[in-house]
Amino acid sequence: MGFSRDYKINRVWAMPNSNTFNIPPINKFIQKYFVNSKISIDPFAKNSELATYTNDINTETKAKFHLDAIKFMEFLTSKNVKADLIILDPPYSPRQMAECYKQVGRKTTQQDTQITSWSNWKYNINNLISKNGIVLTFGWNTVGMGKKYNFQLIEILLVCHGSMHNDTICVAERKI
Repeated sequence: MGFSRDYKINRVWAMPNSNTFNIPPINKFIQKYFVNSKISIDPFAKNSELATYTNDINTETKAKFHLDAIKFMEFLTSKNVKADLIILDPPYSPRQMAECYKQVGRKTTQQDTQITSWSNWKYNINNLISKNGIVLTFGWNTVGMGKKYNFQLIEILLVCHGSMHNDTICVAERKI
């Protein structure tokens, strides 16, 4: 059985930054997909103002909304919002999630750190993305949206940060 691949993989090096989108090759990756976007959503925006609809649970960020990511996406779905681009850059680990929640005075529950959160995010993203829309995911794996939700992998960008830092893995997928 042969291996076939019709997506692009690239690896680059860049200094780490807690603001993912401030890392130059990641910013370039994002901008490439924003060029043709009319309606975009970022449920974990921090201070990024790139998307049309920005959210972050921390009220001290520049995001337009300050809700739990699931509640934010459910709110947009209730308003019949359909996006052609969604960015998913959540905390990458239970430790990072606990740090984010601690900043806003919220206790991290076991459910918050389980696969349930990831499954709920994907379910809600699938409700918000239009056909042929792009989802960009960032983290330490290439799971992305996947075939279950009828997504086709377009591109993977591995950003090596050197030393003992995990790479940031950027995934672009298209809803088919």
